Amino acid sequence: MSTPQAFAIPEFETLYRDYTAFAVKYVSQQDPEKGQLLAKAFANESELLAQSTQAFLIKRIAEIREQNYWALQQFRKFVTESDMVDLLALQYGLKRQVIEPGDDSVFPAKPPKLESNEDLLRRFDLAPYQFHTTGTRAGYKFHALTLDERPRITIEPEPNAVVMRFEFSDIERPVPIKDAVARMLEPNSGKVTVAILSRETPDGTASQALIDRVSNYMNRDDIAQESDEITVKSASPKSYKIEATLFTGAEPGNDISNDEALQAAWDFAEKSHRLEGRIDRLELGHEFYQLGVKRVAIAQPTADVVCDWDEAPHCVEVVINVRAE
Repeated sequence: MSTPQAFAIPEFETLYRDYTAFAVKYVSQQDPEKGQLLAKAFANESELLAQSTQAFLIKRIAEIREQNYWALQQFRKFVTESDMVDLLALQYGLKRQVIEPGDDSVFPAKPPKLESNEDLLRRFDLAPYQFHTTGTRAGYKFHALTLDERPRITIEPEPNAVVMRFEFSDIERPVPIKDAVARMLEPNSGKVTVAILSRETPDGTASQALIDRVSNYMNRDDIAQESDEITVKSASPKSYKIEATLFTGAEPGNDISNDEALQAAWDFAEKSHRLEGRIDRLELGHEFYQLGVKRVAIAQPTADVVCDWDEAPHCVEVVINVRAE
């Protein structure tokens, strides 16, 4: 999606022409002779008045660019600043999750590891499905990813009153769910299986404690559909290896380091570590070409790695050879 026209940055020449024309017209209404002198001054770029006006307009364009940037941060499509992502997520009452707890017993204190912008925005995109009255796949996915965030609501009668109680869980409790997918394997049976990908282990395998925690939460009366029977299981890792040779052609413009290529490969593997993930050899090659290499030869994987709904691709090793051939 391109930037809306409302946030377009005016060209310097157009803005200069409009501002000077307005200034000349305004002065001419009071004194036509001064208006003519002003027009000549603006037309001569060596005049101090023309140079100072140009400087002001350059600053004005920079201000417009900054104002547009912050205005666009209010929209899901363009938001990138962490604070604005947090503010946007609050529309659905979502807060950034704690992935790993902090440690105040050491010096310097270790801050908690928080959910990334990408993961929080993914939950934001899924949030509307929580309001559906039927058990949608996206709805169950949202609830699994927002583990323990919904408060328990109880209504208790008291003399001359009805008390509604909202009980929230400990918000500092880590949420190690990386991904989740729900499927009804037997059509029209109401038996829904939710596969979860965990951050507890490198390959995404979930512990029994996490499976029980997700199951207890998903089977709450205010989350599970009345007609559904929900079971939770761990994702199954599908291992693969990345081995590639990058050719620079001995050209300075194509030169990259082995560390850069390794980091790009691991970043690609991490981004692809999702349920129903796919390791596309062409996409992997594109990641390397973006580094500026001249040619890429991928030895492994020998074919695309395609995962089922309850499987996730897991990279076990990355081997990169950078050659100047």
